[in-house]
Amino acid sequence: MKNILTKIGLFAVAMVTLTSCLDEDSLFDPDKVENVVEFFDIGLIASPGSVYPLYVTSFTAANEVELKILVSYSGAQDNNQDINVKFKLDPAALATYNDTEDTDYEILPSNLYSIDAMEVTIPRGQRQVEKTIKLFTNNFDFSKNYAIPLTITETSFGIISGNFETAIYAVGAKNKYDGVYQVTGEFADLTRPEFYGVYPYNVELRTITATTVGRWDSEFLGGYGYIFNTGAGLNYYGNYTAVFKFDDANIVTAVTNYFGQPASNTRYAEIDPSGVNKYTTFSEDGKTLEVSYFMYQSGAVRCVFKEKFVFVRERS
Repeated sequence: MKNILTKIGLFAVAMVTLTSCLDEDSLFDPDKVENVVEFFDIGLIASPGSVYPLYVTSFTAANEVELKILVSYSGAQDNNQDINVKFKLDPAALATYNDTEDTDYEILPSNLYSIDAMEVTIPRGQRQVEKTIKLFTNNFDFSKNYAIPLTITETSFGIISGNFETAIYAVGAKNKYDGVYQVTGEFADLTRPEFYGVYPYNVELRTITATTVGRWDSEFLGGYGYIFNTGAGLNYYGNYTAVFKFDDANIVTAVTNYFGQPASNTRYAEIDPSGVNKYTTFSEDGKTLEVSYFMYQSGAVRCVFKEKFVFVRERS
């Protein structure tokens, strides 16, 4: 019994001591914790848990578009003064992100964007401020993965966040044909007539250059390829998917194979000149592409495609 009473007494002393500490330790009082200055979320983080947050935004190709980033004074305290925040371009951060996430982003060249200054002022009474970066997406190399890595270096008030002092903004350009489409159509494999198409389903037409898009299977493959049914289940043609090239009138002038003309397995693509081969509608109310093409293998036509793509939504 004595041991039990002794333990209870010691526990009571410990609780009193802890209570005393809690009364004096500002870490447990949100009103006494200093706010942090940080880059605030502008969307979903591409890879949660990564060394730095990366935000991916795609823009239509244009003379000038705007990327808006947010700098925040975050925490329980109100902002009672103007807060000047400085930041810098941080190539080392981008290199670290590429190494840890196995990506291949490269810094957006300085001639492809404009920013008036690497600093912002969060006005008194406000928690956040926008900073605009102008992007000249018409001049982007569509084959490259561009990014702008930024790190906060100074703040006139508050402390710099340890988690969001750095943010990476991946910026891409999309041509006017880019998007998610529902595809319907007809398909025939001349060497395997039992094979048949699985229409309708959604695909993405992904920007390759200013005038070309690749047929990306987002529903079944999550990559470039053509899906079909063998009669016993789904399969796809290796090293083959169509790339459509357009002229200024939105007419398909060529169809090629994304993996090469020919690819390593001798497959290549060609337009079927008897097809419609153009956007039959192209307006704010909708876009519809009709195109016919062939897959060649070992120098002979193996597959015949006649497809209709109806625009569903912008690709994120």
